Amino acid sequence: MICLKDITVTYGIEKALDRVTLDFMENTPYTILGKSGCGKTTLLYVIAALKAPISGTVTFDGEALHHVRSSTSIVLQSYGLMPWKTVSGNIKFILKSKGIENRELIATDLLHILGLYDQRNKYPNDLSGGQRQRAAIACAIAPKPDLLLMDEPTSALDSFTKESIQNLLLQIHVKYSLSTIIVTHDIEEAVFLGKKVIVMKKAGIKRIFDNPFFAANHAREELGFYEYCLEIRKCLNEEIC
Repeated sequence: MICLKDITVTYGIEKALDRVTLDFMENTPYTILGKSGCGKTTLLYVIAALKAPISGTVTFDGEALHHVRSSTSIVLQSYGLMPWKTVSGNIKFILKSKGIENRELIATDLLHILGLYDQRNKYPNDLSGGQRQRAAIACAIAPKPDLLLMDEPTSALDSFTKESIQNLLLQIHVKYSLSTIIVTHDIEEAVFLGKKVIVMKKAGIKRIFDNPFFAANHAREELGFYEYCLEIRKCLNEEIC
């Protein structure tokens, strides 16, 4: 379990997070939704230990977080791929940095799972946006983390590719039993990928939704899915919900 207690983060005189208290359960997919500038990415960075709060505590299974955990992986909007290495080379480099053996076998398996085997010898700049995102995900899950953090993973993708990546993320959660926390500005994506949907207000938490449509078969084809999205949209736009 990840526990945040009274977390405050500032940038200059502005509070990005103001005394945020929040618990994340193990093996549970969360999405974090909110308007631009509300503190979504800052919250993700605190969980990743990439940003230290000025007050408050973060604990993982009761242990205080003071540095980046080896078993936490994060995928940023910039993908984080090394342009001078091939897709396969990027994956194997991550594995080598973690001291993991059988790198060729692991990389090959992941390339097949993520539909990238035919692109294994290409460089990131030769890939489409969706392929680069898949490669970034491959690098993130290669060392078998217990927590995967993602910052707006589909924001730069077209609608068809976006749905493909969303389906892939759902499959990865099921296959690897990962705890996932995904920041998004897309309401439909938040409902599709989050068992719990955290709606943020400026520098704080507005409401947490228990999502009945998570992992539902053909969720996007159900009217109730979009009615639920509408309920969350109203919460985003109202002062109180």
